[in-house]
Amino acid sequence: MDERTWSLVLNTLLLTGATCAVSVPLGTALGWVLSRTNVPGKSLGMAVVGLLLLVPLYLQTAAWQAGFGLQGWLAMHTGGDGWLEGWPGTIWVHSMAAVPWVALIAGVGFRLVEPKLEEQALLDASERQVFFRVTMPGVLPAVGLAALWVAIFTSGEITVTDMFGVRTYAEELYTSTALGPRLGEGPMAALPGVVLTAVILLGGLVLCGRLMPHNRPLSLRWCRIVRLGRWRWPTAVVVGVFLLLLAGVPLGNLIYKAGVLVTQTDVGRERSWSFVKCVTMTVESPWMYQREFGWSLLIAAVAASVAVVVAVCLAWLARRGGWRSWPALLTAAVCLALPGPLVGIGLIHLLNRDNPLLIYLYDNTITAPFLALLVKSLPISLFVMWHSLASVSREMLDSAAVDGASPLMRMVKVVLPGRLWALAVAWLLAFALALGELGASILVVPPGVETLSIHIFGLLHYGVEDRVAAISLALIGMFSVLGVVVYRLSKK
Repeated sequence: MDERTWSLVLNTLLLTGATCAVSVPLGTALGWVLSRTNVPGKSLGMAVVGLLLLVPLYLQTAAWQAGFGLQGWLAMHTGGDGWLEGWPGTIWVHSMAAVPWVALIAGVGFRLVEPKLEEQALLDASERQVFFRVTMPGVLPAVGLAALWVAIFTSGEITVTDMFGVRTYAEELYTSTALGPRLGEGPMAALPGVVLTAVILLGGLVLCGRLMPHNRPLSLRWCRIVRLGRWRWPTAVVVGVFLLLLAGVPLGNLIYKAGVLVTQTDVGRERSWSFVKCVTMTVESPWMYQREFGWSLLIAAVAASVAVVVAVCLAWLARRGGWRSWPALLTAAVCLALPGPLVGIGLIHLLNRDNPLLIYLYDNTITAPFLALLVKSLPISLFVMWHSLASVSREMLDSAAVDGASPLMRMVKVVLPGRLWALAVAWLLAFALALGELGASILVVPPGVETLSIHIFGLLHYGVEDRVAAISLALIGMFSVLGVVVYRLSKK
């Protein structure tokens, strides 16, 4: 068995374990404070967490690099190389990107704890005892789900590991495909990766099984709010500082880098910051990168549209549960759990064949990157539509059937017109994920096509310059607008 491959698998496990060890406790605590306490400003905190969910990993990497990595402001002022590198940098960026996901999942888990159980326990125990004996045992499944989510996404990502030179199995898949095989010789060399992929797929199946709709009705209308008393404002300060670290510091790094001015004087180089330059470069950056912007928007829009169509079909079949839900469950698990480079490799083997039509599609169209983005954006659309269609009234469908409507007509003319908000949310979320996808599409873009994620990823290897910081700020603004639209639609 190839020793190098085993070390790559071990590195993947170490990275996912370290990321979970940092992000799960922090995210769980944040989720509890924002969902179950009367801390001031929690609506703003929830908004910050929600917006961070949509910011792609390569933009978060750029934001941290702009401050503490290669050519970051820290290195510029100290003359060093920055401290964000290697294993510490990889774990830090992955953990900070994972905290919002953990906070979301754990927060929902906290709100689903049965309030009557807590109220009955308060008759015989203190608030602290109820928290550790009733609330936490009730939320542990959600915390485990959050840890599984983080592990699956971390193990399949290459953005951060490639940036900081940490070799994981997904990173080696990407490198070996782009530069030539280096995983070893012989069929047994791939066995550790096959085992790891199988484990990730199994985890994805468990994760999707927990995310699928269930017959037991769940209500999020009310839950018991913990009164913090004299700890209310100190807790607000701690949460505010943490959110400032999570979102404010990376954003500040980009703002500084986009507006920094370097002038040569008699005593050397002097650095200053210009608000006008920052705003001007941020506003002009979409035009400067209009070609990459155009390709990104086109491919992401096509992938999101097809993802919603496929999601509606699978969710309509799965809405009754039982064996009908297995196609949706397996599709979501496979798409969610497959590492991005493995998706790209599969598309290469599928399209790069001795067939004129396939060769034309592979070399001259966006078919390959579109399919890559479709695979990675389909799960989120599927779960949105699955939960939406599962709530359709059976009586309404029976009434339409009595009037002679076929199953297809019932879906198209009766159900979907009342679920336009769900369709819009599913499309926007898929669009946002497709815009930020990198690991799968970077291997299959045809000549002459370059998306923003790939272009910025290439520039990040040379440090975050003012142009990179400016386009990153513009993209963060765009994702923030998408987040606001998704939030507004989800409240309907």
